[in-house]
Amino acid sequence: MKNFVGIDLGTTNSAICSYDGSETRIWKSPEQNDVTPSAIYIDRRGNKYVGKRAYDSAPHSPDNSAMLFKRVMGTSTPIQLSAVNLTKTPEECSAEVLKVLFGYLPEEIRNDPDTGTVITVPAAFNQMQKDATMQAASMAGIGKVALMQEPVAAVMSVMRARNTDGMFLIYDLGGGTLDIAIAESIGGRVNLLAHGGIAMCGGRDFDRVLVDNVVRPWLLEKFDLPEDFSVNPSYKSLIRLATWATERAKIELSAREEVVISLSETETRVRDLSGDEIYLDIQLKRETYDNLIAERVAESVNSAREALNKAGLSPHDLERIVFVGGPTNYKPLRDKVAYELGIPGNTDVNPMTAVAEGASLFAGGCSKFCVSELQINMSV
Repeated sequence: MKNFVGIDLGTTNSAICSYDGSETRIWKSPEQNDVTPSAIYIDRRGNKYVGKRAYDSAPHSPDNSAMLFKRVMGTSTPIQLSAVNLTKTPEECSAEVLKVLFGYLPEEIRNDPDTGTVITVPAAFNQMQKDATMQAASMAGIGKVALMQEPVAAVMSVMRARNTDGMFLIYDLGGGTLDIAIAESIGGRVNLLAHGGIAMCGGRDFDRVLVDNVVRPWLLEKFDLPEDFSVNPSYKSLIRLATWATERAKIELSAREEVVISLSETETRVRDLSGDEIYLDIQLKRETYDNLIAERVAESVNSAREALNKAGLSPHDLERIVFVGGPTNYKPLRDKVAYELGIPGNTDVNPMTAVAEGASLFAGGCSKFCVSELQINMSV
């Protein structure tokens, strides 16, 4: 049976899905997770790790690690791994992630010359960024590749789940960027009517707000640290570890009203100016987090309203908001956005895998779905 592959190459997490003409399947990482962190770690012996192990190692050895390289795709910005004296391009880093994802597939799919692969890109990607994504796929040894826009892929997932047409607002909040798109499905045909977003607004920016406003003041109060320790090279690993612990706690807030941002002395392995071992033990309430991200959420709502205005539509014209991306697993954020826009939220698809699933459906050229050629970006 012929298979088709969809890849969501994300800023912080990536996913791969296949479609056999009747069912989609997300291929899990070795840790049995639906998504794989878009992270690379190279140790001093030259051993290379991609995925969760790389993500978990990065806070302890930031100079051995590469992350968030999608943000600079299509630019000349070098990715430095100074601890191992290596410099990579964003395309080379993305190729490493693509190779690992493709390796999750069974050999019969990987080696089938008829296997077609669709990789998704943000709607706002320019031609240089699209070309860079194609270059990464070539470096990864993936043949027969096409690109399609992430919001279109998300709508295709919703269409499959709901088996209905409609007008949708895609609110794609990833680790690094916010993408907003207005898409219409008529008779199974998806048209992208308008798009917008914020280039540097994502889960990592929410983490930074927490670190700056909660973690940093707590550390200055509890330990003997220089005022500028957050930009002091001597405490670089501490900041990375604190950010890692903060993200971990933030994710727990999806299910709990209060969590603890915690790191033991053994985990930090850092002392303050007085020689005391540094640790983290910070209570974080959902209310505090909501207040700290309120401004960025308001900006995202304004971005969505701008996209609606571009399309000449009002909230009453839309069927649903399709929430995509890890940070939208946080229900208070979904509720706030839906309330402010006056549009019901959609929970029919998995925010973490919807884009990859939609891409695999398109790769299959399923007769049930047709996407306007003007609304996708294909290169075979």
